This record gives sequence, structure tokens and C-alpha cells, in this order.
Amino acid sequence: MSAQEHAKIRVGILGATGLVGEHLIKILLQHPRAEITFLGSEHAAGQRLDQALPAFKKVGLPVLRKPSVEEAAEVCDVVFFAGKTSESLEWAPELLKRSVKVVDCGAEFRFKSVETYSRWYATQHTCPELLAEAVYGLPELYRDKLRTARLIANPGCYPTSAIIPLAPFVKDGLLDLASISIDSYSGVSGAGRTYSEKSRNLFVEANENIRAYATRGHRHRPEIEEHLSALAGRDVKVNFVPHLAPLYRGIHTTIFCKFAKPLDPQAVLKREYLGEPFVRIYESPDDVNLTSVAGTNFCDVGYALDHDRQTLILFVALDNLVKGASGQAVQAMNVAFGLDETTGLLWRSI
Repeated sequence: MSAQEHAKIRVGILGATGLVGEHLIKILLQHPRAEITFLGSEHAAGQRLDQALPAFKKVGLPVLRKPSVEEAAEVCDVVFFAGKTSESLEWAPELLKRSVKVVDCGAEFRFKSVETYSRWYATQHTCPELLAEAVYGLPELYRDKLRTARLIANPGCYPTSAIIPLAPFVKDGLLDLASISIDSYSGVSGAGRTYSEKSRNLFVEANENIRAYATRGHRHRPEIEEHLSALAGRDVKVNFVPHLAPLYRGIHTTIFCKFAKPLDPQAVLKREYLGEPFVRIYESPDDVNLTSVAGTNFCDVGYALDHDRQTLILFVALDNLVKGASGQAVQAMNVAFGLDETTGLLWRSI
């Protein structure tokens, strides 16, 4: 049965006990048109959700189940893949065959090129035929395509913080495209719940410390480049350096680029985003900060012009767990099901 036959959209979440899964649950519990009908977890199957995540005690959600395409398809209109594994390559085709929409919060459907995916994720793509169909889940850029999407590739958190501010300037040919440098800082939640040797996200290593990582090439760089190139109509390469900051949540990004023509940043940004419910434009960079976006689906953007160096500087803040992951996924789901885009996402979602 389709979602239209139900008062509510039946939602499944795979990887329900991870940070993205947890935040999806928190948002969807406040969503008036969503009903959580399937919670999948490999390691916690058979447990009540509150046994794995005590914050959900007395909430009355389904017991965690071992992931099963057949079971999920019977009770879901849409399934979110909330984990960072490539299991979605196996699941997505089967769910789509059963007329279940898919929102993948991982990287498996973000690229149009199989070669790009394989190079950066060292995994063979087993359903490349779906790459052409997958819609990048950034409503600010791809809303029209999302309205009819069956398969949504949720953007990465860093790319969201880079593509949103740069898009109108790149699209209008206002920048020297060879000059873009992106300097990003993320909280430790970007690495998930478990310890990552690559991210070194233990408290004793991250507290009172800031360090750059993946300096020779981060996986999110080609994601940024692909979408900026599409907007520019030609190949765009960027410098991108991520940093781990001693924060639980949030991304703060500063972007430096030479402008090719005289420009009014406020006019450009407002022309693009004035009607967007989750993009807020500030004239002063001082107003772009993490405390203003924590727990919300907002992306805050500020700017400055250095005329002496002919440089545009963009400042961006967002919550990596919401606008950078779960909130954006729900925003895209709303569009795909014909709902008001802000449903379940205003004001502070979590």
C-alpha cells in the first residue's frame, strides 16, 4: 500500500542506535505525519530501543529488529539508512522493487560516477544503475527532482556547509573557480558513536585540542567538487581541509575565494535563499555561530569582502547531526512525499 492510503507515512530506520539514527527518531517522534514502524539494528536486535538508548524509555517505539528487506517493505513507505556501512547497496534495489522509497544517509548514492565512488570509498558499487536515478538530497538546489524521487542520497555534513554558500556565486560566474579554499571545523560526533583511529575522537585526544585531518584528500572533497562543477558547467577543484574541534556537535566552515567580478554578497545570497526556510543570511560574520544552530535544521551564512585582496570570505554554521544529517534527510523526505518542507523541523528539533 502507498503512503497516500495512510494518514501517516510509515518510516523505517536501519542503524537506529547510531547517532544519526537516534536523531532521526527524535525528529520523527515530533513529526505529525510520520509513524516509526521499523527499527533495524544488527547488534541490538531483540532489545527494546530504551535498552540500547535509555533516553527513549517510556516512548513506546517498536522493538529493535534484525534488518530484513521483507519485513521492512511490509510495514514501511520509506526507509532511512542511518549507518555508515555499504549495506545500502544490497538493500536499496530490493526496497525500490517493493515500491518503498529510500533515503540513504551514507555515501553510496552521492556520486554519479562509479569510479569516483570506488576510488574514495574503496568499495565496489554493486548497483551502479541506480546512480543516475538517485537525487542528491539538498532541497535548496534539487527540490524539483526530489518531488518525484524514489532514492535520495543525503548530502555529507561538510559538503552541505560548502555547497549552500558557494552555489549562487558559482552558478552566476562571480568567482575565480581556481581559488576556492574551504576551512572546516567539526565536533567529534561527526565520527559517530564509536572510536575511530583515523578521527582520534577519544575525549582525551580531542579535548582542549584542534587538529587537521585527511589533509591529502578527504572523501567529501569530490562530493563538493561534483556539485559545484555541475553548477558552473565546467570542472571545479577546491582546496578542502577538515579539522576536529573539541565540540560534541556542529560544523563551522570558512571559505576563501577570489571574486572575478564586482559583487554584492548580500544581494546574491538573498536572491538565492530569501525564501528558503532553513537558510539564514547574516550581514555580520559575528552572528554566524554554532550555538545559534545547535539542535536545529538551520544553515547560517555570513560574508565579508576583502577588497584589497579581491577576496570573498563566507562563514557558515550548521549542526552536523541535523542539517548535516538527520534533519536534512527528513526535509528531503517531506519534499518527496509532498509535505510542507518544514514539517517536524521547526523550531529546535532535538
